[in-house]
Amino acid sequence: MRKLSLLTVFLVIFAAGCGSSGIGDLGGILGSPSSTQSSDVRATVNFVDTSAQRIDVNANYINNLKNTQSGQSIYYDSRTRVVYNNQQFRPEDLERGDEISVVGYNNSGRYVADTITVTRNVRQ
Repeated sequence: MRKLSLLTVFLVIFAAGCGSSGIGDLGGILGSPSSTQSSDVRATVNFVDTSAQRIDVNANYINNLKNTQSGQSIYYDSRTRVVYNNQQFRPEDLERGDEISVVGYNNSGRYVADTITVTRNVRQ
């Protein structure tokens, strides 16, 4: 019963967090706008918008809850690290189809990545 209640709460929060633009913010799902608690997301990259420092993804898991929704956004900044095969990369190096695992936090309603680990490179 507890799992069903958590799923219901998750779905309500998710529905409330989706904007009319069609692109949701993981920040609204992962905690209050002032939350600095770290959260985990596993996703597939759709597009990297370098001007907005935003990665649009299909989120596969959010805090271990299965989620098949598309159109989520993960933001990055100058401190965000991208790691693949123990090498450092930039968020701009991510490509459509790359599978990533993200550890980040909610910053004023935006989910900001601390570390992005590429778990499957689309080119390999």
